[in-house]
Amino acid sequence: ENELIASQAICLKNIANTHIYQNTKITYFNIGENMYKTILEQLNKAQKFIFLEYFIISEGRMWNTILTILTEKAAAGVDVRLIYDDMGCITYLPGDFPKEMAKRGIRCHVFNRFVPVLSARLNNRNHRKYLIVDGKVGFTGGINIADEYINAEQRFGYWKDNAVRIKGDPVRGLVLCFLQMWNAACPKGEAVDAAAYLAP
Repeated sequence: ENELIASQAICLKNIANTHIYQNTKITYFNIGENMYKTILEQLNKAQKFIFLEYFIISEGRMWNTILTILTEKAAAGVDVRLIYDDMGCITYLPGDFPKEMAKRGIRCHVFNRFVPVLSARLNNRNHRKYLIVDGKVGFTGGINIADEYINAEQRFGYWKDNAVRIKGDPVRGLVLCFLQMWNAACPKGEAVDAAAYLAP
């Protein structure tokens, strides 16, 4: 079994140029409801920063509960940053959403704001789903922030998607990916130095 894992790791490194980490603990969630409970627990423990990057954010039980915690944490001095994809959220969030977040102390940027002009740029979307707390714990997978993903609402029947919680060295990679996207989405002069968020 260890030989198989090692050969898969080498294959991923050679083909996809991915990093290989050893100091890693992964928890698998087979449904959104289970991950959601764990996310809330982790958000409440945040002391330094919270990064969120999602394709879809939709107002409802899931987002409203998370937003309450984010607002409390921002008021307590935690650095809270949010990136969302404009096309993914175009029917869910108001146009002034970043300003509303700013009022709560949450820094927010839109990825590739929708412009109604036929262009290949329309298909440049951000499908990432990251939630990172203090650079120590990260969540990623197929679950967006919307009630159907935790089956609080059933738009298409029972929704089954999966995700993972990552602890250890790989979270550093998630932080770097988030900040790379943040710096690409933010106005010039507002880029963030990743080193401040990678310190132990």
